[in-house]
Amino acid sequence: MEVRERILVESGQLFGKYGIRSMTMDSLAEEMGISKRTIYERFKDKDTLLLEVIKYYKHKTAEEAHRLIEQSDNAIEALFRIMKMTIDQMMHMSPSFFNDFKKYHPKVFKEIQQPGNIRDFSVTAKLIETGVQQEVFRNDINIGIVNQALHALFDLFKQDSTLVNAGYDRKDMFDHIIIPFFRGISTLQGQELLEANKSILDNTVRQGNE
Repeated sequence: MEVRERILVESGQLFGKYGIRSMTMDSLAEEMGISKRTIYERFKDKDTLLLEVIKYYKHKTAEEAHRLIEQSDNAIEALFRIMKMTIDQMMHMSPSFFNDFKKYHPKVFKEIQQPGNIRDFSVTAKLIETGVQQEVFRNDINIGIVNQALHALFDLFKQDSTLVNAGYDRKDMFDHIIIPFFRGISTLQGQELLEANKSILDNTVRQGNE
């Protein structure tokens, strides 16, 4: 692994574990056992580093999601495996990460809020297209509309969303928002697969609420 990629990988891990504010460029360099100059030779400031970290992990997550779509028996199974991966990632992040991000790095936070900048819409589009081809999703749906609507629902799970702040359990939110959404676009075969694959995620979501 080249130095630039190592800095991105380990900075992402440190930001996620300790929060962004507490990890200065000095402390990042110390934790990685490299000089601060080595970081600055590749990233002009902390904002630049943070943005590149987000882009790097977005790319890696999208790669893994596409792999799961290709390797799963069907799009429904892939859906649950991708959601499990996402929740596993969130569970390893400090609660202060998103608060630090929004409060202390507003320029970067604003940039990644633009459509498609933090989430890869092509992943969910591929998932839905695959499901239609496999006849687990209905063939009369408008994939573009369905894809946009799905991401609007994902926003309800953000740390600062109204439902999360109201104390609703994410497992209940998933069961009452995401599952009905996919049930609505599924064929009879797809609906059966939804029920059969729910166990993939159940334990992971419950652990995330503990």
